[in-house]
Amino acid sequence: MTRLFLENAIDDLTDSYLIEGESARYLSDVLRMRVGEELILCDSARVDHICSIVSVTKGAVAVSIKDRHSNTNEPKFQATVYQGLAKGERMDLSIQKSVELGVTRYVPTSCSRSIVKMKPGKESKCDRWQAIALEAARQCGRGIVPQVASPLDLKDALAEAKESCDLVLFPWEEEKEGKLGEILENVKWEENPKIAVFIGPEGGFSEEEAELAQKCGAKLVTLGKRILRTETAAPAVLAMLVYRSELI
Repeated sequence: MTRLFLENAIDDLTDSYLIEGESARYLSDVLRMRVGEELILCDSARVDHICSIVSVTKGAVAVSIKDRHSNTNEPKFQATVYQGLAKGERMDLSIQKSVELGVTRYVPTSCSRSIVKMKPGKESKCDRWQAIALEAARQCGRGIVPQVASPLDLKDALAEAKESCDLVLFPWEEEKEGKLGEILENVKWEENPKIAVFIGPEGGFSEEEAELAQKCGAKLVTLGKRILRTETAAPAVLAMLVYRSELI
């Protein structure tokens, strides 16, 4: 069922809603939805409103709210992925799958081995990446649209994570001792922990970057015996977080 995200909350006593602007054009012109079809409006309070379309005009779609319930699809953690800038569609794929697996915030990060260079403040790629995050959130029934932030360099990203997160994970292919499973055993999932995940670009992190991460309080971890592609690593870690917090 089509899902739209609203910036505001809908009052529990309201039984109708008027969708305007870009969202209305998306429903009428892109999806070509018609009277009688159903959709879900997810508001800022993370409530899913099951709606039926009652009218469609050029700039507005009116709906009748049939049912509502709290969205319970958000994970028991708030994960920020700091993804080393990568080429081509690799960033697109990483964002899409990370959103499906519960990421809260996604930060493109410039590393020493990043082939792609992106200056802080350049918004064109970030706008496209945010659109990918929106579509992925719609598809998998999220209660929020994860934010794709403006790019940071690795030093600033590590400083931000140290300040804002309860746990900072730094997967590195040269690390042999730090086992992610053992670290996650001590996480208090009931407290909705804030977890940062750093992922290297093609070629991975350098030794100097790993040393800097340790100095900033990050935990170096191994993801197993196989070296993962940069677009695979973040979804792999997020899947492990979901497993530990929801499936055992």
